[in-house]
Amino acid sequence: MTLRLAVRGGLNQIGATLRETTFGRYVAGNAISLVGNWMQRTAVGWLAWDLTGSVAWLGIVAFSDLFPTLIMGPIGGVLADRHDRVRQIFACQTALLLVAVALWLLTAADMVGIAGLLAITTLHGLIVGLNQPARLALVPSLVAPDRLRTAIAINSIVFNTARFIGPAVAGLLIATAGLDWTFFANALSYLPFLVALTTLRPIGEQRSKSRASFIGQLAEGLRFVAAEPSMRLLFALVIAAALLLRPLGELLPALADGVFARGATGLATLSAALGAGAVAGGIVMAMRREALGVDGMTAWFGALAVLLLLLSAAPAFWTALPLVGACGFCLIASGVAAQTLMQERSPPDLRGRVMSLFGITFRAGPAVGALILGFLADLIGLRPALALGALTFVAAALALRHHATRTPSGP
Repeated sequence: MTLRLAVRGGLNQIGATLRETTFGRYVAGNAISLVGNWMQRTAVGWLAWDLTGSVAWLGIVAFSDLFPTLIMGPIGGVLADRHDRVRQIFACQTALLLVAVALWLLTAADMVGIAGLLAITTLHGLIVGLNQPARLALVPSLVAPDRLRTAIAINSIVFNTARFIGPAVAGLLIATAGLDWTFFANALSYLPFLVALTTLRPIGEQRSKSRASFIGQLAEGLRFVAAEPSMRLLFALVIAAALLLRPLGELLPALADGVFARGATGLATLSAALGAGAVAGGIVMAMRREALGVDGMTAWFGALAVLLLLLSAAPAFWTALPLVGACGFCLIASGVAAQTLMQERSPPDLRGRVMSLFGITFRAGPAVGALILGFLADLIGLRPALALGALTFVAAALALRHHATRTPSGP
């Protein structure tokens, strides 16, 4: 009975937040757009694998898409704190729509090679770097203050769930319709979000009142993160996980085809398992009433590391499948916990800059990790590379937590 009441209360809380008209429209459009974005990333990875057959090239392509966030993310964060976040998002989404159309046309005409693919993915990464901080920082201004935590959780769930639903849909489209139609579907996914953005009316003041220069405002965000011991620990753990655990999604094509020889159908199946686990994890996290602190987030990361160790030793495809699903659950649970902590611990006038740093870790981190693990996999195999990444994270997390407990002002 207690469990039933808790579930009912959690669902009511989610429903009430989504019924706030402005936020509900934003979530609906954003969800479709994000699913399309992850569809494109999966299709790009498969195209790179099809063109080269190299795990290292998978890492290079992921790197070219995500690493530009390091350059443009902080700039996008300052812009998000200084200017209209809705207009910033609209401009970036329009540019991303044009990139998707270009990919569709080039693929349909069979005119894209690995060099052209790298150029397009780099451009995509630069635009996303400007876009992501505004998207993350906008959410608190779309709901009443008493619904902020639930809204943050819902937005985190949408982002992380799309990360796995998109690849699952892409895998099915690649296997049945082809890469060009997958890119076309992504282009269409931008339209509902663009329409939704034209109707948004954010609540409250969004812009920074700082009179510092552009560079000065950028430095303000960095100083805030560096000066807070709890934020330092939070960022260190998130960076370690992004580098060593989260590249699983980028390396799924190699796992499906290179390890288990299952081709595009295997990729679709593994992606679906990852997505199903993510949806389950998102529902569980959304229904939580109590806050999940750094210790809770670390526990989810630790569970993910253990699952990756088991996955690296999986003897057969059907043994790996439930492990991949469980990884999806832990990935979204840890992602929700991390983003919620970042949003809640950031002052409103610094939120764009702080979330730009968070976006860097969650986008560029897996890119760097996929690059490193990809080259390592070409040398020693994907299984040992995954195991080494998981063990390295466990060692890093233990060291960070030990250091934090010895710091009087730590969390």
